[in-house]
Amino acid sequence: MNNKLILVALVVVVVAAGAFLLLNNNAGNNRQTQDTQNTQNQSLTPTQTEAMQEPNVTVTSSGFEPQTVTVKTGTRVVWTNESGTQVTVSSAVHPTHLLFPFLNLGNFADGSSVSVVFEKPGVYKYHNHLNPGQTGTVTVE
Repeated sequence: MNNKLILVALVVVVVAAGAFLLLNNNAGNNRQTQDTQNTQNQSLTPTQTEAMQEPNVTVTSSGFEPQTVTVKTGTRVVWTNESGTQVTVSSAVHPTHLLFPFLNLGNFADGSSVSVVFEKPGVYKYHNHLNPGQTGTVTVE
């Protein structure tokens, strides 16, 4: 009787561990590589960005510069806030932000940066939710 109980407990533990590993691995594979690290007090200079071949979009008080970026699949795009105030990078369409959820990078302070790696070809539109007239596009080839 005790052997059966131990065996059942062992099977339950093995199945639970297997399910955990499988789900954890699938979540990692399905997750769009998204790097929303708020690097406050650590802005990237244009020279650093060029060296890493990561396009840098600067957010100013008048909007995104450049407004359109074309990159290859697997490229990380960095947005650096130089607007003097808090801004966002939010996916189209305002106000729902449902078109490209991985591109909803949220609020980030002046002097900080956020970034995301674009894994699939397409045209990705975004805006500053705090000032919806400020828009941008990333085209991934």
